[in-house]
Amino acid sequence: MRKIIFPYFKKILLRQLLFALILGSIACSEEEGPNNVNNPNPQPTTKLEITETSPEYVFWGEDITIKGTGFSTKTEDNFVWLKGESQSFGNCALTNRTDSLGWRKATVISATTTSLTVRIPYVPASQNANNKPCGVYNPNLSITVAGKTVVSPQVKLLGKPFINEVCISNSGFKGSGIIPGKQSNNVISIGGLGMFGSASGMDAKMKLAIGSENIPLIKTDPPIATCSNGYSFTIPITMASGECTPDPIRTGRFSKMMDFVASIEGTSIQSEKFSYPVGSFPDQSIESLATQRASKSAAGNPEIKIKGKGLNWYKEARFISTNSAGCPMATIGPVSNVEGTELTILIPLSQMNANCTYQLSLINTCNLSTGQIGQVIIDP
Repeated sequence: MRKIIFPYFKKILLRQLLFALILGSIACSEEEGPNNVNNPNPQPTTKLEITETSPEYVFWGEDITIKGTGFSTKTEDNFVWLKGESQSFGNCALTNRTDSLGWRKATVISATTTSLTVRIPYVPASQNANNKPCGVYNPNLSITVAGKTVVSPQVKLLGKPFINEVCISNSGFKGSGIIPGKQSNNVISIGGLGMFGSASGMDAKMKLAIGSENIPLIKTDPPIATCSNGYSFTIPITMASGECTPDPIRTGRFSKMMDFVASIEGTSIQSEKFSYPVGSFPDQSIESLATQRASKSAAGNPEIKIKGKGLNWYKEARFISTNSAGCPMATIGPVSNVEGTELTILIPLSQMNANCTYQLSLINTCNLSTGQIGQVIIDP
């Protein structure tokens, strides 16, 4: 009889002990729960907050760092949006946004619980209908994490610089080619820095590259009426090439389309290429020349000295008779100094006849004539 009862009581005692252990476990877990007032180490709920952004000024396409709390370590769980679309520097079509209310989504590059690195979105000029970049100015940042949303104060964004137009060209006709070496100002309009350009000092650091040449820019202050954000500049005379590419605007003139690129000193920021014609020849001028006389019987070839600008692009001097058929035309190649400010022409007496009067003209490398610049009389 004992052998039967003992296992029975033993089983009851084991059940009671197990039940006590379960109750103790439940009581312990409740005491340590984050919402239990008796928990000596409560787990606080992290607040979603933005404390700062850096750098102070950031360009479209660059990264901005957002400091705060409550972010997710998974980049895809942090949703960052910007609002403040610019219409003044390009039409930002709604198709370029991902939100019908005008908020543009930004890409989160990296994330920790206290920091987000975000790339500022924009539409490059090459992808925009009016060939101007388009992005957000003076925006607020909205961050959503796990259903919570926080909005930052305004962030100082700078737009990508773009070349809007050359407002006044030396030729006097828009689009007809800027003349290398011309001293009067050309003015170029460079927009895209936005309202913080002046405050940040970026607008005073603009530079211009044309081909392999770096061209100094001088900010016009105040800007001329026809050119907001104007910068004056002079193309070096070394850019004159004597190429015979027809000017795209004016018949009978020559210029070459060249790429202009604006950049900001001290940054890697630059504009997209802007094509504009640059005159193949420098500013050319010839000082008045008095009538020259030479004797057919004299030995050698007398010299004529011509002074002016851009004279090094003339390849031929022509002496065209104003008399009868007995006075044939004579030609000779002139010699110019390195600066192109003086031209030496020998009078080719062996090709000329006495008692003949000749009109002197010069022909440039594109076979264009100056017309008559002087007169030469050949005496016996």
